[in-house]
Amino acid sequence: MSIVLSYRALRDEPLSADEAAAIDIVIARYQSDFEYREAADAFTVNPSDPNASEVIFSGTVCLPAEDAESRDYWMCCLTDIRRILEDADWTVSQGDTALDWDEDDGWMLPET
Repeated sequence: MSIVLSYRALRDEPLSADEAAAIDIVIARYQSDFEYREAADAFTVNPSDPNASEVIFSGTVCLPAEDAESRDYWMCCLTDIRRILEDADWTVSQGDTALDWDEDDGWMLPET
C-alpha cells in the first residue's frame, strides 16, 4: 500500500524555457533535501504528449503508506511549482481525493 500524489497543470501555452528551468531547480532541491530518498520513488514528471499539448506539467510521486510527513514535504514542492505556473489550471490529488489550494498555505488535504 502506498500514498500516490498525482498532479497535472493545463494551459494553452507551453512551458517557457525560464519556467522549465525554474521547475527543474525546485525539483532538484526537494529531491536532494528529501530525508527519505530511498523510501520514495523519485518525483516523476511525465514526458510531454503531443496529443495533449494543453498538459504542460504532470506526474506522480509514490510514498510508503501512512507517511504523512513525506506527503506534506512533496505537497510543499508542488506548491512551489504551482507558484511558478500560476496561470495554469491545476489538479493535485492523493488517490481519489482532490487536494485544496490555498493562496497562503498552498496544497492541503481537504478538511473532513
